[in-house]
Amino acid sequence: MSTPANKTEKPFLSARELCIMALLTVILFAQEQLMNFLPNINFTILLMVLYAKTFGFVKTGMIITVYLILDATFMASLNPIWTTGQWIAWMTVPLLICTVFKKTEDSLKLAFAGALCAFLYCWVMILPTMWVLHTPFVPYLIKDVPFELLLAASSFLGILLLYDPLQKLLKKLLRMEG
Repeated sequence: MSTPANKTEKPFLSARELCIMALLTVILFAQEQLMNFLPNINFTILLMVLYAKTFGFVKTGMIITVYLILDATFMASLNPIWTTGQWIAWMTVPLLICTVFKKTEDSLKLAFAGALCAFLYCWVMILPTMWVLHTPFVPYLIKDVPFELLLAASSFLGILLLYDPLQKLLKKLLRMEG
């Protein structure tokens, strides 16, 4: 079945949107590298929540995949077990935001969702970390709890304080004419 010549389908990804997503990927990577001296304190989950709410699961997954390859290459941690574990762990963010929290727009509720995503990320990463570093479960878990709390707290506060202004800025950027 053919479509009329005057009716064009909107492409899945426009060149402009691709460029914006590339820029957002660089921001995701750069903020993590700039804040790397702080243990588990960053805006990674805030940005992933923002991207998931703005672009949806598939496009956010594209951003996360490119970010992860860039991050793993830069940090010399491009190990199939570690990188696959990180990809699965990071993908829990858009998965939850685009399903369970799909209709949630309140930044307080999204902040709690971000904290939950932080814990899920840390818990998913237990197995790859144990495997790659040959670390026993209980000692690793005990030592990881303070870092889990830091990631959850920084995610919660980042989303609570910055989600709304960043969302307005991103939506304005996406509406601008090229």
